[in-house]
Amino acid sequence: MTDIRTFDQFHENLAVPEACHLGKRLFKKQFYEHGQLGATDKKAFVEDIDSIEWRYTIKPSTINIPKLEDDAREYLEIAILQVMLTAAGRHARIASVIQKAIPYPLLIVFVCGSRLAITAADKRINRADANKIVTEGSYDTGWIELAAPDEAQAAFLSDFRVTNFSYRNLYDFYQDAVARIIALNCAVHTGRYALKAEAGKTPKGKTERLAALRQIEKFHQERSELRNKLKNEKNLGTQVSLNTKIKQLNDRIEAVRNEL
Repeated sequence: MTDIRTFDQFHENLAVPEACHLGKRLFKKQFYEHGQLGATDKKAFVEDIDSIEWRYTIKPSTINIPKLEDDAREYLEIAILQVMLTAAGRHARIASVIQKAIPYPLLIVFVCGSRLAITAADKRINRADANKIVTEGSYDTGWIELAAPDEAQAAFLSDFRVTNFSYRNLYDFYQDAVARIIALNCAVHTGRYALKAEAGKTPKGKTERLAALRQIEKFHQERSELRNKLKNEKNLGTQVSLNTKIKQLNDRIEAVRNEL
């Protein structure tokens, strides 16, 4: 496993061919002009973004990967953006704006100090208007402290490498990047980064893993609400009932976690 502790080491390990390098600066005003940014979105762009660079273009003419184009999807090229931030708190909001503004499939690498986050989003052709692209399903690694990543984050950083992705077509290439982000999200609950299920367990695809993650998040929210009720409950019988429900949720969380 490659040890990655700096942003330069991350890009070196990413191993994007030099032919894909674009290095084009994007200006904030381009996003203001593209769509109607609300006051909150514009505030995030103005206050939090230092620079946006279209760093790499992954397409058939720059790398030996065919495009994929059908009635639902248009993966003609993939852009890898680098966004330098002065504050980290609103990167997900900024990612959403950028994903909607640029029709290509994007991998956005956010950098804030010594921290890094990678986001992606599924895109499909709008059935009502074939000239428009719909963004759906976003993915986010969350912030990774490069100077001190945990074990799962270190494994993810080492594995997030262009040569590890499928070269069958650009759609499969992108989905392999997404699968690694999902695997890191799963590691938050399992404590281990793994693209494949452990021996003896049924392999889980992208859809199943996402559904399991959403289920765990739902159970966590329900458990938090029950714990808050328990803090203020004076009736002993109700306390017992709440504790029983909390235990049941703990068991459900553990069962789903074991299947990730």
